[in-house]
Amino acid sequence: MGNYILLTPDGQHQLKLTYIAEPPHGDSYGSLVIDGVKLPGFAWGALFASSTDSRYVVFDWMEKRFVRQTLVVDITQRCYFVLPEPMHNFVVAWPVIEGRGNQEGFSYLFNGEENWTSYDPAESSES
Repeated sequence: MGNYILLTPDGQHQLKLTYIAEPPHGDSYGSLVIDGVKLPGFAWGALFASSTDSRYVVFDWMEKRFVRQTLVVDITQRCYFVLPEPMHNFVVAWPVIEGRGNQEGFSYLFNGEENWTSYDPAESSES
């Protein structure tokens, strides 16, 4: 794998993925910077999906090596939410993340009760 710059469908947001390593028998992982702000943890794998309005992006992620989870990032609010169960093949039909392939039938519906975590450096410096 290498380093990549991904753009959201509206072309307004940039995701800079920088290769770090590849575990044995696994996808590569790297650091991720969204619109100039580093996201904690590591983006893992190559599947990234976005909502049609480009506000939300979804991908595999790990907070610590090597626990793979699925992360939903609200780019506008600079916060993220870890899905309760990993979903490694998905599409975004906001407010639903839908599983595809071997995860067909699995989905997550956002209902406004989720506990989002900020990755905004302005907020973390105030704590």
